[in-house]
Amino acid sequence: MAQGEKLFKGNCASCHKVDAKLTGPALKGVKAKWEGKGDIYAWVKNSQAYLKTGNPMATAIWEEYKPTIMTPVALSNEEIDAVFHYVDNWAPPVAKVVDNGPAAPTDEGSNNWLWLLVLALLFLVVGLSLSGVKRSLANAVNEAEGHGPLPETTRMQTVRAWMWEHKVFTSFLGLFLVVWVILQLWDAAWVIGVYGGDEVPHYKPEQPILFNHTLHAGKADKGNLASNGQYCHSSAEKSKHAGIPSTNVCRNGHKAVNAGRSEAGTKEIQKIYAHAGWDPDKGAYTGKEEPVRWVKVHNLPDHAYFNHAQHVAVGKIECQTCHGPIDEKMDVAEQWAPLTMGWCIDCHNKTEVKMAGNGYYDEVMARLKGDEKLGHHELKQYLEDGKITVKELGGWECAKCHY
Repeated sequence: MAQGEKLFKGNCASCHKVDAKLTGPALKGVKAKWEGKGDIYAWVKNSQAYLKTGNPMATAIWEEYKPTIMTPVALSNEEIDAVFHYVDNWAPPVAKVVDNGPAAPTDEGSNNWLWLLVLALLFLVVGLSLSGVKRSLANAVNEAEGHGPLPETTRMQTVRAWMWEHKVFTSFLGLFLVVWVILQLWDAAWVIGVYGGDEVPHYKPEQPILFNHTLHAGKADKGNLASNGQYCHSSAEKSKHAGIPSTNVCRNGHKAVNAGRSEAGTKEIQKIYAHAGWDPDKGAYTGKEEPVRWVKVHNLPDHAYFNHAQHVAVGKIECQTCHGPIDEKMDVAEQWAPLTMGWCIDCHNKTEVKMAGNGYYDEVMARLKGDEKLGHHELKQYLEDGKITVKELGGWECAKCHY
């Protein structure tokens, strides 16, 4: 089995699947179908040469799958038998149940103000109760001394009298409450329009087709599409925009993978075929296409300029710097970073420019070394210690992002 699996993956898997059509037919049960109908070994080794013999079985297969030619295979009869033994005894892998352990503890920081409010209400109830007890005791003392009871007052009159009696404390308490409310309003206003970061929930819109970044670009798929996202976002190194892959790019990736790890995954793959106008059973386009109406996740204001190529190709910035752990724990695309001005300039302040071996800066540095008048303080410092941040190269200039 091990030899047959190795031979299958090395010679056949690019065009054939075990149990479903791909570029060529499924191989499971093929040897039995050829029994008594021709020389399957000759067909596998050189299909075009065997086709010239006029064998009906070979001709039927060619008519179904032409014009794709099966590449000649340099395998012995014993090796071909090993391949067929593997595919005939192959069984689909059983999905593994992943135990992620106990659920992570929830962040209770957001409940602090709720508990403070509960405590404040509790203290208020206790205070009012004690005020009633104090009044009852005072009336009892007056009665014992032969005086009449205290005059009846409303709750509001009692509160106003207490506040007047404790003017200093009431003034400080009122000032504290006013300042606290102002700070809360300030913090709330500061994150208006912010959809990422630690202070607000991340923006995670529902998409027409579920796409799991971790599965496609991360550890779950051994990074087959990782390569800095260039298979799907092919313009990230060349253009201002990273771009969204066409449905045909998705269809190409799922031409061989037509079933998901679950029934839900298979259903999403079928959506790709429907949008691309692809019939997986016939292996042909239907001509009925429908664009996918993706929901944009990251939106910068019109007055802010951002260029992907500048950051990816020149700055050598990893996708995760701005988009978060897409290769580890992002089943649905979300806005991970706040993308505020403060967040950007903080990144420019801390990020060192990778100038060594970066052709973009070779000419600039050569000119600086040749003419001391061109180099200001930060660049002269770079020539000494080899380190320079984006800020020191003008990354804090307003016109870099706003023009």
